[in-house]
Amino acid sequence: MTATPTIEPITTARESAATGSTAAGSAARVRPPWRRVATPWVVLALCLACFVHGVRTIPTSAFNQFGLLAGASPTYAISIVLAALGFGVAIRQRNSPAAVTAIVAMVVCQRLPRAISTEEPMYAWTYKHLGVVDHVQQSHSLAHGVDVYNGWPGLFALTAWLSDLTGVEPIDIAHGFTPVFCLALAALVYAAARAWRLTRDQSLTATFLVVSLNWVEQDYFAPQAFAILLTVGILVLIGLSRTRPAGTLALVILFAALAISHQLTPYWVLGAACLLVLGRQLKPWWVVLLMAAALAAVLAYNFDVVSQYTLFSSDVTGNARTNGAGLTGMAGQVVASWVMRLLTVSMWGATATVLLIRWRRRQPVWALGVLALSPILILGGQSYGGEAVFRVFLYSLVGCAFVLAPALVGGLRSRPAISVPAFAVFLLVTVMAAQASSANWYTNLIGAPQVAASEELLEGNVFPAYVTPLVPTWPERSTGDYVRFAEFTDTYDHSLMFVPGMRGRSFASDTDYQQFMSVVTGRDRPTYLVLSEPMRAYGAYFGMFPADSVANLRAHVSTDPRWEVVDDRPGAWVYLYQEALR
Repeated sequence: MTATPTIEPITTARESAATGSTAAGSAARVRPPWRRVATPWVVLALCLACFVHGVRTIPTSAFNQFGLLAGASPTYAISIVLAALGFGVAIRQRNSPAAVTAIVAMVVCQRLPRAISTEEPMYAWTYKHLGVVDHVQQSHSLAHGVDVYNGWPGLFALTAWLSDLTGVEPIDIAHGFTPVFCLALAALVYAAARAWRLTRDQSLTATFLVVSLNWVEQDYFAPQAFAILLTVGILVLIGLSRTRPAGTLALVILFAALAISHQLTPYWVLGAACLLVLGRQLKPWWVVLLMAAALAAVLAYNFDVVSQYTLFSSDVTGNARTNGAGLTGMAGQVVASWVMRLLTVSMWGATATVLLIRWRRRQPVWALGVLALSPILILGGQSYGGEAVFRVFLYSLVGCAFVLAPALVGGLRSRPAISVPAFAVFLLVTVMAAQASSANWYTNLIGAPQVAASEELLEGNVFPAYVTPLVPTWPERSTGDYVRFAEFTDTYDHSLMFVPGMRGRSFASDTDYQQFMSVVTGRDRPTYLVLSEPMRAYGAYFGMFPADSVANLRAHVSTDPRWEVVDDRPGAWVYLYQEALR
């Protein structure tokens, strides 16, 4: 006979307080042994010790196709497992202080290395955002129409103001952004869970799930990260507004800020709000009209930009494909991709199962079902440049955590026949998420030489010009000077992987090089060719270019008198072709 899953009911605040009082009275009568009380703290102390040792090995670790968990000392991976184990034990023992500490420990273990183990902010896309911030600081205006970022300036304007106010450079804000973001997200998720009537321990569990399972890598300095913070803040207010109007003005203000900060997120939030109104789970109902008006105004303002893209597509299969579909990379990349898929499908499947059980028990499911599963509807309308499926997981994470948290708490506190498998699954998904989120560590590193070379290139006197990297792992738009290049064409810095016929070439033969030169000579403007050591790892890891393509292309260009060496730094090389001007 199969055991029925243990699911703790979502209780009201009054019921939670009563339960807490009863538990406190029981605890006063029967105190657990001190060894039992100390167990989660001992586990978390071991977690800290392993992290301190493991994180010191990250900066000097060599490229590993299986990511950071394989490249750094094993103690680093062990620290993540111990953080999860410490949290599980704390929840089982109803030790809330230890549970909170475990949440902070998980943020430290998984996210702090982004700030302390790297030379510069990770991810090439970070620098596209920093370029907009710099332009705002220098010109006190937006370059509307130049690119998509200037149409949704919420994060950029806020960062420019904060930088001017504090004197902290935007690049330093970006470098320390990830751990601060994750701590702020954890606090907001806990508040939202309480607003949605989860108990204290259920709310802590939901918070831990969001912190530990977020593998999408949208926690760096980006509008999407800022939008998620605003979204969870909106969920707090919606949770309070399910039975009576509460914080309506604040909700509209937060949504307006969201609408000017990100292109996709507000459409899901508005759609979810409409579904909640249909289920009579949001009051007042007319707040969705104000939200729609704000979103329509932003769309009208940016219509000249968005009209260049496909706004709606009913191709669900195509929208679900990633921007790397069709490429076969290294074994480590294939493994990471399957781990991401398995984790995503498992989370959605488990959420649907718990909702079904609650429905059969005649417990409310509509509101939580909307939060958890409505983001899947995005696939019916947008591919979002091959990233829609990633955003669906990201948007559904908080709602799924709200659904799964009571079941996980019940499982961890159940009899050994259930709690042991619950612990095993909990630790397994934590490791899977850690592997998925750190798998691309080495391919997304940006070093100081690349940043310096990029800044000098953009400040130079040769423009308009094309800036052509091999693959998109270069700080392309690191300063506001990028605007004068982008005014010529927004595609001025597209990489070779987007040029038809270039992907997959090793450039070892003269034929490959002549094909490359036919692209360069066909342009009516000068071309900067930028190459870097990270491009070698990135191209090979994702199956875009062979590992020796950077070295081969450098060899050809260095012996071709038509190319001028502009910059030659350790791991970063810039060449200029100016025949178009002669």
